[in-house]
Amino acid sequence: MLLLEKVLARGTGLAVLDLGFGAGLFARRIRPACRYLAGVELDPEAANEAVPFFDEPVTGDLLEGISRPWKEPFDVIVAGDVLEHLPRPEVLLDSLRRLLKPDGVLLLSLPNVANVTVRLGLLFGRFHYAPRGILDRTHLRFFTRATGRALLEESGYRVLSVDTTAMPIELAFPALGRPPFVGLARAASLVSARLWPTLFGYQFVYEARPA
Repeated sequence: MLLLEKVLARGTGLAVLDLGFGAGLFARRIRPACRYLAGVELDPEAANEAVPFFDEPVTGDLLEGISRPWKEPFDVIVAGDVLEHLPRPEVLLDSLRRLLKPDGVLLLSLPNVANVTVRLGLLFGRFHYAPRGILDRTHLRFFTRATGRALLEESGYRVLSVDTTAMPIELAFPALGRPPFVGLARAASLVSARLWPTLFGYQFVYEARPA
């Protein structure tokens, strides 16, 4: 997971804010690197599972949650698959900028609506929402690599890097997600995402700093 790698690459003793932390699966992995781990999660049932891994877990709306007086500014703020669920993500981004240390970074992931599976669907007149994935029915906003970067820059950030994740083959082509094809299919998906990220990439992972 790229977000995990990027957090762990920043060393230990970190102050981290994890937005939309769910049941705390990500928090469990980064906890050893964190001196102070805070987070905001809307779902109270999921948040209860994650509480033991946080120093300061907050349950509630993201914008309300981040407006509290935190113990200190953050080295890293993680927003994994969060902005696409908001009607005005630029409002959240503006607030987050003020919570970062001068050398702190924002790490976020956004699904790629220009993925080949969505393009093929549009070609044949289909744009069907699903329980999960790029066209998750709870998504309110859709992004390409370029529009994700533009949103960050317009919100006062300097984009340091943009990386791409490969499409989970079992979501797009369930028949290829089982043996004996799964290994070859995943390798092909990874190579395709690296060669042509805007077409075959599943998510874009941005690392940004206040401009």
